[in-house]
Amino acid sequence: MKKMIKLSTVAVVLLFGACKAPEINLSQDGGQITAVKTNYSDALKNVNTMVAIFNGQAVNVYVNKITDETASGGKLPQNISTIVQSSFNSIGGNIVTMSAINTKSLPKGSVFIIKGAITEFDLIEASGSGVDAAGQGTYNGQQGTVDGGLKRESKITKLAITFNPVNIRSGNFVPRTSTKNKITINQKSSGNELAFSILGSGIGINNALTKAQGIHSSITILIELSVVEVLGRLTKYPYWILTGGTVNQDIVSHLKTRFLRDSLSKKIQKVSYLLSLQNPNVKITGMMNNDLKQAIIQYKSKNGMSANDIIDSQLYMSLIGA
Repeated sequence: MKKMIKLSTVAVVLLFGACKAPEINLSQDGGQITAVKTNYSDALKNVNTMVAIFNGQAVNVYVNKITDETASGGKLPQNISTIVQSSFNSIGGNIVTMSAINTKSLPKGSVFIIKGAITEFDLIEASGSGVDAAGQGTYNGQQGTVDGGLKRESKITKLAITFNPVNIRSGNFVPRTSTKNKITINQKSSGNELAFSILGSGIGINNALTKAQGIHSSITILIELSVVEVLGRLTKYPYWILTGGTVNQDIVSHLKTRFLRDSLSKKIQKVSYLLSLQNPNVKITGMMNNDLKQAIIQYKSKNGMSANDIIDSQLYMSLIGA
């Protein structure tokens, strides 16, 4: 008899790691990644505004071809480099994706080379009995059912991607900006969902996609969220708000110092933008208005602060999750 256990999303991931299925048969298969739009693509869309508000100027990036540092023997999904490049290129005007580099004629502003590598890739097909697990996962306000397990003819896909930015003007790697994130996808032979988790330097989510969206869509999510993180580390915006990852204290310290030096108009702009991520009725503005005042009062009341419309460091730190 099949056993069904209801538990949290964290427990789901632990359960997958703890189960052992007999008769393991390894099979690796390179395929095309289909760029299917998902709710997670909204994180990528927010980057352009994040860079404008928190960095103040456009950033130029050149994306190297993603290298394979695994023993996959060329079995990686074939167009990972294309998905990475298109992820950077789709952000907007504040991230300029360069098609080539001429060191004798560099554009104004910051110029970075993004070196990327796949450091782990496994596709394991397992036969045998096991257990099922189910739970609820939430990311950026989107809630979904995690329904996965290890049982007869289950499939586990693991892929890790690393980004290492280089400052082209100095030729050096940019300190404390490297990222490494790994996705684990558990797909059952029956049912219409596959469970996935992404854990790493700046991402922490568990959720599920339908089989129609597929494993390759999950990998696209990993790449997009890793792009959000590496740009956040480079341009110093609170990327963890978008990726669900751990708060970066280096960036928090930078953001707090900048906020204290900001003009009132800039402070209002940052606060209104952060509130707009939670409440679409809030408009980004550099001037205080009645709607923004009410949004601030409501936010403070909800989060245990004095219910006033004053823009201060306590409000700002709370909005960036610090």
